[in-house]
Amino acid sequence: PVLSPSLLGSVVPELPELEGLKVVLVPGHDTACAFVAMPANPGGGDLYLSSGTWSLLGFESPVPILGPEALAAKISNERMGDGGYRPLKSCLGLWLLERALLGFRARPRSPRQWRSLLGAAGKLGASRGLLDLKDPSLFNPPSMRVAIDAQLRSRGLPPPRDVVGYVALICRSIARGHAEAASVLARLSGSSFRRILMVGGGSRNQLLCQATADASGIPVTSYNLEGAATGNIASQLVALRALGDIAEFRERQARYLPKRVYLPKGG
Repeated sequence: PVLSPSLLGSVVPELPELEGLKVVLVPGHDTACAFVAMPANPGGGDLYLSSGTWSLLGFESPVPILGPEALAAKISNERMGDGGYRPLKSCLGLWLLERALLGFRARPRSPRQWRSLLGAAGKLGASRGLLDLKDPSLFNPPSMRVAIDAQLRSRGLPPPRDVVGYVALICRSIARGHAEAASVLARLSGSSFRRILMVGGGSRNQLLCQATADASGIPVTSYNLEGAATGNIASQLVALRALGDIAEFRERQARYLPKRVYLPKGG
């Protein structure tokens, strides 16, 4: 098998415009490329979190996580371009928030409005109970707000009073999902993780980032990074020998890439 990143050769052109066009083997789909882009510590100890419609949490490993417990926990072991493994846990992510906000007329339309809404939600005290994100009724209901209210009432909990309350509840529930996934990966791999590196749309959500650090007890470093595109570019640079390897790309990128660190409360 051919490992990534590799230069496969040049296109056999059917059109003159394609003459000389080179073909590079990149790691695969968007999440695989996003993980390549992570400015990870070469010594290990980092969990990668791609936070968007779904939350994908995982790490790089020379061996897969196997066995009945891994199967029950729904751990996948995607292959990496270099032949290693990416044990991965998928969680319901910001799809929950996107769909819930459709139930409100006054929902944010600009970055400024988003910052204001998240700031207000962050000032609310802890909810009496968080959502069970494994509940299949939350995956694609006709009304996410109605589905959330129904789950809460079935547990004897009052629904939030306004959009600020829903945002706080949802972000903290997603954060607990991140924490539970991190705990499962640590236990089944026998690893100790020192950082969560977060990219994707969720990395701009300060409430979600802080809540993830608080729930997991692990510092979160968020990057404003288009991971899939950046990882694809990194693979091309290595394949074309503009850089030595992915580790060199990560080291160089880490020098200038803007980041924000969220420490767990009390940490």
